[in-house]
Amino acid sequence: MIGKAVGACRIRAIDFEKGSDVFEKVEDYPVDPIMIGADYFAQDPRTDKLNLTVGIFQDAHGQTPVLKAVKEAERRLVETQTTKSYLALTGDAEYCAVLGREILDEAFSSDWVAAQTSGGAVALRVMADLLAQMPDPPTVWLQTPTYGNYIPILTAAGTRFAQVPYYDPIGRKITFNQMLDGLTNAKAGDVFLMQGVCHNPTGADMTAEQFNALLEVLEQRGIIPWIDLAYLGFAHGFEADCAMARQIAERFHECIVCVTLSKSFGIYRDRAGALFVKTRKDDQPRIHRAVSAIVRSGASHAPDHGPSVVRTILQDQKLKALWLQELDRMRVRVAEVRAQITQTERNDFGTQDLAYLTQQRGMFSLLPLTEHQETALTRDHGIHVVKGGRVNVARLGSQDIGWLIRAVRTVMASRS
Repeated sequence: MIGKAVGACRIRAIDFEKGSDVFEKVEDYPVDPIMIGADYFAQDPRTDKLNLTVGIFQDAHGQTPVLKAVKEAERRLVETQTTKSYLALTGDAEYCAVLGREILDEAFSSDWVAAQTSGGAVALRVMADLLAQMPDPPTVWLQTPTYGNYIPILTAAGTRFAQVPYYDPIGRKITFNQMLDGLTNAKAGDVFLMQGVCHNPTGADMTAEQFNALLEVLEQRGIIPWIDLAYLGFAHGFEADCAMARQIAERFHECIVCVTLSKSFGIYRDRAGALFVKTRKDDQPRIHRAVSAIVRSGASHAPDHGPSVVRTILQDQKLKALWLQELDRMRVRVAEVRAQITQTERNDFGTQDLAYLTQQRGMFSLLPLTEHQETALTRDHGIHVVKGGRVNVARLGSQDIGWLIRAVRTVMASRS
């Protein structure tokens, strides 16, 4: 029996042998498969292993550099920042306005409620909480496969969700008609959560015609579009990559835009993101209060260093031009790796099993493997991928490409 006096209070003695175990009752949580893949890689004792799991950009030397524009913006902030006081719960209004105009152009106006967030994940979680807490909660419709953290975020918030097919990894194509067919089960007021360019995990983006057809269906059925922008600048360039969000913003009187700038500015650990909610004027004060209350009960305040760097760059034409040049170089690097995979396979192996990678965009793609083949890829060849076959092509060096192709060919030869 153990007891302890603290001031005038006495903590009740506890019999640890007879005490009730609490934490054994904790059930399994849905965990982001990206993090699981990273853990498996760390536990692999082999030295000849290749990590294609975590979604960060790497240059040809295997480094994730700090952009020169970011370094200069940080130097200015250190010299000029006069306080570390709290901001509003929704963050720096100037940052939100600058970023909103940059991404949404003329579609950004006073019709939006905006909040600075700790990356895109918190923007997603705040919105998921808001939807879950509505008197008649809508269903959030997801593309399948899609970003591995969506389901954990929605589940943790208690948000209703359902899924529609988006991509066939074995057939290596978007299942667009099946996706539209799936949405016939959605009702007016439901929400469709989609990704912008550089679809994660597939790398397969809708064509302009397909995207327009999707918006037509959403509009006809009264479904609210929710777009998640995580890779602006990695598909066709920053300006072009904002087009999907601008089309949505111009067309719908209610919509949701979540943004993370981790990849676009290379500031992964500095957590710069934003949430934008377009709604009717009469609804804005309530939505703003709701977002503020949800932020307060969770993150409380977003970190400001990363967003201040972004704001500094976007408000200075020379810094912005430098950043866009660096962003273009990252985009070109990823496109060149994709092209090199196709060329190496054609020249060295005489096949085109991975030629589809050249037509896809961004850092991620799905290998056309069954679950058994995916397991063999890691077990027999030391190549670690996210469950479902997702690979980060940006983490491939020139010396790794032949290794990957040879391993994929070998496991694909198995029919299991």
